[in-house]
Amino acid sequence: MINDVLYGKWIHTTTEQTILQLIVPNVWKQDILEMLHNDLQSEHLGIHKTTARVQNRFYWLGYKQDVITHLQNCIVCNSRKRSSRRSKSKMKQYNVGAPLERVAMDLVGPFPLSYRGNKYALVVSDYFIKWAEGYPLPDMEAQTVADSFIKNFICRFGIPRQIHTDQGRQFESKLFKELCEKLRIHKTRTTAFRPQSDGLVERLNRSLENIISKYVGKNQRDWDEQLPWALMAYRSSEHETTKLSPCMLMLGREIELPIDLIYGQRDEFPNETETTNAYVQKVQTLIWDVQQKARKNIITASNRQKRQYDLRANQNSYKVGDSVWLNILARVKHISPKLQKQWDGPYIITEVISDVIYRIQKSPNSKFQVVHHDRLKRFYGKVDNGFVN
Repeated sequence: MINDVLYGKWIHTTTEQTILQLIVPNVWKQDILEMLHNDLQSEHLGIHKTTARVQNRFYWLGYKQDVITHLQNCIVCNSRKRSSRRSKSKMKQYNVGAPLERVAMDLVGPFPLSYRGNKYALVVSDYFIKWAEGYPLPDMEAQTVADSFIKNFICRFGIPRQIHTDQGRQFESKLFKELCEKLRIHKTRTTAFRPQSDGLVERLNRSLENIISKYVGKNQRDWDEQLPWALMAYRSSEHETTKLSPCMLMLGREIELPIDLIYGQRDEFPNETETTNAYVQKVQTLIWDVQQKARKNIITASNRQKRQYDLRANQNSYKVGDSVWLNILARVKHISPKLQKQWDGPYIITEVISDVIYRIQKSPNSKFQVVHHDRLKRFYGKVDNGFVN
């Protein structure tokens, strides 16, 4: 007790000096924490430094936990802080078992304006047999994309049951949605800023771009002339997941390449004594057998990837009404990304679409966003955004 003020004594663990700590009543705690953390001279320092500032001056029961709670609720810190270990969901598996049951669609480009007047390519890939198609386009308008998809893909292969795309404006357009509704195609989409949720088409795009880059001219204006050759090379090569080529799974045989003409063809065609029905039955049996093997290989590869991925997963579970931060991935022009805030919020979970996909809003009148679990972290502060709890 000094001048009727109660102090406690604490011996500093490093300097071994005796420090007087003012015993603080509950009504002072919040003001002290704000001055030692939020004020300009405190600069929103971390847990260790803020705790040391409190410990060197004050004492109250549970002050260390109060510091942690205060920093968890600090909007300035959370909007900037890079998490040492980001929340990461477990891998979702989508195993399909029939050709053209589920296809992925994406636009690549812009490329240099080709001699044929094209700047983009519509890429379509089958999730099961890994068959790939690519169609050069002069622009990326919804009408152009829809026309190409109908005339080049549907007219040749029929209507797929499901299409998976990103959130590009062409695929989110009223025209494309009406197309899917009329053809009874179930359309799904990736979440924003998360291309890895459609790994198949991303890997295909890289493969095609890599192949084309090796044969394109110096001005690159013949890229669309090289695209069919790149697709031929891709479709006739063994896929690392199915362990078979897309051609084998689609056609029941490998296609003939120029080298086969030089060194001899494989005898896989009907001979004079074989009836058409017998040949058809043989091909059907072969296709069934190779597709069964592909299914087995896909499941094996998928399970292996999931086990490896899930070892690093630390998924949070959110429910409707929870307050969350949203990771900011878009960078603002003309400002330093190193000084830009990392998180925006608070948002409210308004719908749990799946265990990894959520619909969020900042306020009842704001535009909703559909985001992946890995872009969220829990918000601990007070929320006053117009939502009724």
